[in-house]
Amino acid sequence: MSEQVKATVVLAPVEDTIQVRFSDTDAMGHISSGSYAAFAEVGRETFFKNIPDERSEIPWFVLARLAMDYPREGRYGQVFTLHTRAIGIGDKSLTLEQVVHADDKVVCRVEVVMVGFDPATRKSAPVPKHWRLP
Repeated sequence: MSEQVKATVVLAPVEDTIQVRFSDTDAMGHISSGSYAAFAEVGRETFFKNIPDERSEIPWFVLARLAMDYPREGRYGQVFTLHTRAIGIGDKSLTLEQVVHADDKVVCRVEVVMVGFDPATRKSAPVPKHWRLP
């Protein structure tokens, strides 16, 4: 019996608006690195929720790598725009780029490597072969 051919799924970029809270700041009054990591998590959640595939076809993913750069200071009271997009697909991994803007300037760049994960076996799992970059 032949395997069913699945329609190509394009992993489209997503955008989130993040309202910065006072609790997101550190002792110096700028946004703490931990808050940027939490903002990036919001973007990844939006990204995965917007994949136009059957929910059963979307594997679990775990964070394998998180790298952040802070070219400018972000401060309390600013509204951040977070752009998340897939920039790489491997056999078992997905690489995302996330960029946080405030006042049309980049305040944080994030690169994330996510690995497919099978919770039953606790081992890595493949990324669906029908997923594609835009």
